[in-house]
Formats: sequence, C-alpha cells, structure tokens
Amino acid sequence: MSPTLHPGDFLWIRKTNTFHRGQIALLKQRNEEFHLKRIVGMPGESIQIRAGSLRIGGQTHAESYVPEASHLQPESDRSWVLGASECIVLGDARDDSLDSRKLGPVTLDQILGVAVFRLWPPPFAL
Repeated sequence: MSPTLHPGDFLWIRKTNTFHRGQIALLKQRNEEFHLKRIVGMPGESIQIRAGSLRIGGQTHAESYVPEASHLQPESDRSWVLGASECIVLGDARDDSLDSRKLGPVTLDQILGVAVFRLWPPPFAL
C-alpha cells in the first residue's frame, strides 16, 4: 500500500458492514492471511482494467491515491461483473501488489473492517 502506508504503521480499523469505493480495507484471505487493500469495485458493478487504467461501468476512474510512478501493467488487463456480495480490491503500489488481479473478487465477508486513520507515525486522514 506504499506510499499511503508503510511497514510498521499502526492503523485504527473500524468494523463495519458499510463500505465505500476508495476505502482501505482489512481483508482475511482464504489462506488465513491478512491484507490491506483499497476497495475500487463495488457489488454489482462492471470493472475493467485496460491499458493501464481502471474503468468502472465503461468510464475511466481517476485514482488520486495512486502515485504517478505506479501504474497498472498492460499484462494485468482484467474484467469482472461483480455479484451482489463481491468487491474488487487493489493495492496502491500497483506494480507490486497481491490483489484482485491475481486473487479475483473478494466477498464482503472477507472484509473485516476499514482503516479510519493512522495512529503511528502521527496520524493523517486516510
């Protein structure tokens, strides 16, 4: 999740059943590992990754939290039509992230909570 988050950061995670695009979510994967990823695709949406850009419902979606130097590799082109309980999650460090491009959609029950703010180093809003 670099540059947004770094190893050793302490986050305040709020358990919730309501999620929004752009939030950083704590996920529990099927292999019992935990990951922090950004929610980019919501239930019922059509999501595409084409030519390095994220498209939602056919429209290019700007992502202010992704650094200019980070981009979606052309070989990672994917598309999904999400079910009623599925989301697409991506890491902010797009060139080096284990996310929905490799793992597929995540189900809402895999989302344990969302990051509210960073406790350490000194907080700033996520």
